[in-house]
Amino acid sequence: MVVVLFVLFTAQSPRDAGCTEWHDCRQQALAAADSGDYERFHDLAWRAVQTGPRQDAALMYLLARAQALSGRPHDALVMLQRLADMGVTTDAATDDDFARTRQLPGWPDVLAKIERITNPNASLRSAPAAAPPAAAPAPAAAPPSAPPAPAPSPAPAAEAVRFSSQRFEPTGLAYDAVSERFVVGDRVGHRLIVVDKATNRANDFVRAESAGFQDVAALEIDPKRGDLWVASTAPDQGGSLHKLQLISGRALKSFPVPDDLKPVALVDIAVTAGGTVLVLDGAGKQLLALRPGGAALERVARFDADGPVAVATGGDESLAYVAHREGVLRVDLRAKTATRLTAAKSISLAHLERIRSTRHGLIAIRADDDGSRHIVRLDLNSSGRAVTKATTLDAAVPASKMVLTVVGDDLVYLTEPAAAEFVAYRVPLR
Repeated sequence: MVVVLFVLFTAQSPRDAGCTEWHDCRQQALAAADSGDYERFHDLAWRAVQTGPRQDAALMYLLARAQALSGRPHDALVMLQRLADMGVTTDAATDDDFARTRQLPGWPDVLAKIERITNPNASLRSAPAAAPPAAAPAPAAAPPSAPPAPAPSPAPAAEAVRFSSQRFEPTGLAYDAVSERFVVGDRVGHRLIVVDKATNRANDFVRAESAGFQDVAALEIDPKRGDLWVASTAPDQGGSLHKLQLISGRALKSFPVPDDLKPVALVDIAVTAGGTVLVLDGAGKQLLALRPGGAALERVARFDADGPVAVATGGDESLAYVAHREGVLRVDLRAKTATRLTAAKSISLAHLERIRSTRHGLIAIRADDDGSRHIVRLDLNSSGRAVTKATTLDAAVPASKMVLTVVGDDLVYLTEPAAAEFVAYRVPLR
């Protein structure tokens, strides 16, 4: 099976490793390495990278060492390739710490990059001189009566990177910038899959046996705290919110939906900037929340709207948006109220299947009456109560279910195929 993904970059942080300033994290990491506590070495080195100067080569190499020594040789290979791509030479080819990494199939490619950095003139001397480009023919003059060329029609989103994997049913998509891996939820497989950007490989990350998943319904990364949140649900069995360590996928805690909030069918997740996890229940038509440090899910809003399908955070900590069959609700998380988002008559907010927040409003997947789907950017007014403009960003997207993630000014969506091919596309949001 072939899967296609576009690679994005976003800042994310690991769990608290016991330090807050990168110099301190680095010193503690080195001390842990000296004592042979390689798992702590890994967590502290990761934290040093996150809190230190952006793309600091020394800190990145420290993390690569920690990854190799803590039993993550593949992650170390990815980090060494990133350093080579930055033009940074390392001693990974001779350092005993990377012995297992050098046994991986991808090592020769990384080694070749390191050698080109060390001795760039060798490849230049061996390369034949390029022939000068042929002069381009002069363009033919257009007939005087020729009409102007028509404006090009909108182009579909472009596919980028391919990799092979067993078939799965995608129900969530997120991206971890530090490890440069996508995390994909598989509903029927009751698992999470990671897709490595550098090597184009997909592997199981977390399975039901270790995390207690039911049908995986949605997932999201908390970019400030480095937590991975997963919602799982099953007919007549309720549902749970699962907190995992983003670095390793280790299950940290599960939060079952309380009995007084059942029955539920969890369908989507969003995480606010302050760390509140929002969970949308399609069966109970309610929005649940787990507050930072909270012990249980609570109801923050219940609404009389058919078919709630997606939730997105708002412009501040008190707002969220819920898409349903006939439109979009603006949810005040503090007042615990939900009101209809308004728009001009020319703008339809019905039949939105997915929504995510952007810098200026919402991005949505809209299903049209003819079965086609489009990506639409919805600009909001300053109060977040009305849509001021709707812009279609692509010609069309596949007529199938999809998951998506937004980072900065780009959208990536992954489709559920009719056959055996998975495709994810990039769409600029500007």
